[in-house]
Amino acid sequence: MTAFYMFRIYYLIFFWKKHEVHDPHHAPKDQPWTMTVPLIILAVISIFAGGVPFHDLVTWDGHHLHTALDMKVACTSVVIALVGIGLATVMYRKENPLPDRLANSMRGLWTASYKRFYMDELYQFITHKIIFQGICVPIAWFDRHIIDGFMNWMAEATNSLSFGIRRLQSGSIQAYVYVYLIGALLLGVVTMLCVLL
Repeated sequence: MTAFYMFRIYYLIFFWKKHEVHDPHHAPKDQPWTMTVPLIILAVISIFAGGVPFHDLVTWDGHHLHTALDMKVACTSVVIALVGIGLATVMYRKENPLPDRLANSMRGLWTASYKRFYMDELYQFITHKIIFQGICVPIAWFDRHIIDGFMNWMAEATNSLSFGIRRLQSGSIQAYVYVYLIGALLLGVVTMLCVLL
């Protein structure tokens, strides 16, 4: 599928109709050498990288990882890739009515694949309807009104209480002695009443 898809893109871009670009800012152009040279170096490295015995060089426990190339799997993969490339070449090498005929004959499958099997819509539904609106909005409301509301109420209650009792802190020693004596007398009266009863 990857081989078919990549060659389909290649043929559609380079061999089908020329697309007119009216905005010169978006017209295709070659990249500068600062982009081209690294790509050439990476391409050359990738040609020979398959022959480097990484399984002997990089191991997690210091012992060699002995691997073998399974020719059945390798040949099957290459043949399938070549079939995909050949199919893309037959269908897209030149402007061809075959892709449109196939699309019209399997309209439902074509529409589903064109819409990427509705994965974007499913993602939007799960994230926005279920996660954001169904879970996050109630959690945010609870946090804002219950948690923050309780903390704000505690702060306001403490602030109101502090404003109420700050009159007791006058700085006058006579007032403190007066309050102390009244409290001691009340405590004595309460104690005497408890003893008598």
